[in-house]
Amino acid sequence: MRWLVSAFRLAVTAGVLASVLAAGASAAALSETKSPLVGTWRTNIISPADAEVTLRRHGLSKWIAPFRRQTPFTEPMSLILVITPKEWDLYGKPKGKPRVEIDYDAEYVVKGSTVDKIHSGGFTTLRWSVKGRKLTLRWVKTTEPPYMGIPDKVFQYALYMTRNFSRVG
Repeated sequence: MRWLVSAFRLAVTAGVLASVLAAGASAAALSETKSPLVGTWRTNIISPADAEVTLRRHGLSKWIAPFRRQTPFTEPMSLILVITPKEWDLYGKPKGKPRVEIDYDAEYVVKGSTVDKIHSGGFTTLRWSVKGRKLTLRWVKTTEPPYMGIPDKVFQYALYMTRNFSRVG
């Protein structure tokens, strides 16, 4: 009888956890272990031309002209990625100016070597790797809709794959 009670408790706990996750809670927020992604990360300076090189290198040349009209790289800047246990926020920081929000208020879920960055309109899956103080992100897939007719993939490559991020602090 004691094993039946234990099995029942385990089933109820699993059901509650599944319900919470289905309601949109972040698995990272439920985990007691801190992800190696948590922290503040920064790139070296990225120019608009650097982002365009990345797009060309990944077969996205046809989107460069539309991207120029919508680019978050209005001038050379470093990117600051702040990942808390519950949220993913990316900022641009031009030299001598305050940082500006670019890709913010996202939740995320780490699944092994991938991370789903989640917005209300969909999610983007990135493959991640932390080696020493360096974070590398690589695009895998997205369900996020186009912005101004430009596929979300274009923005993800320009923002997250032009430079590696280095841990701050």
